[in-house]
Amino acid sequence: MRQLLIVLIILGQTVSSLWAQSLQAEFATAEFLAPEEGPYLETYLKLKGSSLAQEKTEDGNFSEVLITYHVSNGVWVPFKDTYKVRGPLNKEGEPALDFIDQRRIPLKPGEYLLEVTIDDLKDSTDFVGKVSQQITIEKNRTANLEAVPSDSLAVKTPISKPFYRTQYTISGIQLVESYSKTTEPNILTKAGFDLIPFTSDFYPEEKTDITFYAEVYSTYGREIVPGSKFLIDMYVESADDGRVIQGLRKFVKREDAKVTPVLQRFPIENLPTGNYNLVVEVKDDKNRVMDRKFMFFQRFNEIEMDECVVERSGDQKDFYGSWVTQYQDLDLLREYVRSLHPISSQEEIAQVNTRMNFRDRNMMQEFLFYFWKVRNPTNPEGAWLNYWKEVEKVNATYSTNLNKGYDTDRGRVYLQYGAPNTISPSYFEPNTYPYEIWHYYVLKDPSNADQSNRKFIFANIDQGTKDFELIHSDAKNEITNARWHHDLHMRSSQSINLDIEESGDFFGGRSRDFFENPY
Repeated sequence: MRQLLIVLIILGQTVSSLWAQSLQAEFATAEFLAPEEGPYLETYLKLKGSSLAQEKTEDGNFSEVLITYHVSNGVWVPFKDTYKVRGPLNKEGEPALDFIDQRRIPLKPGEYLLEVTIDDLKDSTDFVGKVSQQITIEKNRTANLEAVPSDSLAVKTPISKPFYRTQYTISGIQLVESYSKTTEPNILTKAGFDLIPFTSDFYPEEKTDITFYAEVYSTYGREIVPGSKFLIDMYVESADDGRVIQGLRKFVKREDAKVTPVLQRFPIENLPTGNYNLVVEVKDDKNRVMDRKFMFFQRFNEIEMDECVVERSGDQKDFYGSWVTQYQDLDLLREYVRSLHPISSQEEIAQVNTRMNFRDRNMMQEFLFYFWKVRNPTNPEGAWLNYWKEVEKVNATYSTNLNKGYDTDRGRVYLQYGAPNTISPSYFEPNTYPYEIWHYYVLKDPSNADQSNRKFIFANIDQGTKDFELIHSDAKNEITNARWHHDLHMRSSQSINLDIEESGDFFGGRSRDFFENPY
């Protein structure tokens, strides 16, 4: 069975295209929240009618596919479903119509692997189309804030991941092909409209507008304040240099509510060929950014770029002449931006890895400025300088022949959670790799409630370097390895039996004691 798969990861929405022999389809996802029920993943599968085999009948021709969804998180499978979908009836001699299948999959916060397979039931061959992608359901949508004082919901202090203690958060961004008033509620219905999804991130010249839908959520656990207002800022910016395209920006004020729907359209007939971000920001009554989502898209158009006027956003105006402009050295700026990886969100990591131009000084300065303004609006420079002091400590202690300290596992854990309360090192046990066990009395992580008595095990598996890899932790959202004790002793004892978790007792071995009773 031959498959060809192309997956493009886009912030807020994931767009994929797949071909299996002649089968063609587009696939996209977006994350939303039902406040009374929890988060869910919405999927949009567009099947190209012309690529599917047709069965002829007296009334016309139709296609039929078998679709299987499989969502897994390690050995746990929270969702699996297989069902048939019949395409629209096409009259003889007329082109086969495309059709869309849309699903809503309830998922708890976490990391998942989503796999979708499509089998053309009218095709006599055994070709099957398949798409697979990593899915992240963010914790901030339903985070329990019982431990957070009510006066600390706004961002006031530096945090390791953005937006978890803000007043508002934003859903994923759903691109929309067209919409109409709902006459009878159905799977396409949101906020009183039936939304036909647009399943590509490419806008050809004949597409004259970009329409999108999103939702703003009042943070779970926070009481609604009647009459309180917030601002939604929506715009299109260049993905290359962050400049906002003139005429493609809207501001709307809304009153505080559990869910605020956002359905907007931007005309793009004059938008030239290029790479762009569709951005949605929510700001409080003091104009502080509470949350930000952006989605990459590509445009093809014959218009020349110099005919398209650009402007600067309010934040970008603040950026000029700010504290970040003192950093002019390109190599130093690259180092600054990359050092933020341990405390970055998945969106920020994707932006740096796929769209950051490390030759553009202004782009890196702006990223640094915005990164810290979100985390500490009152003193972003102070928050940055405090963090950089910790980075310098990590680089001095944990750098290897190949990586800076912040790019190592020990450096990442230190920067994300702070210094451990104790470290139990053992570099010369006769039957183990060199290792360290870090112990936190209380682990502070803004994405979760405080965790007590958490440990991390680092081992120098490749002894040609000084790099200690994280092989096990009992902290949430960290690597968990029931065979860690066996793996630590693989230097002298190996087994291919995955049921064996222990390595047996060896003379001088203290790793189990250190883990159970760290000092």
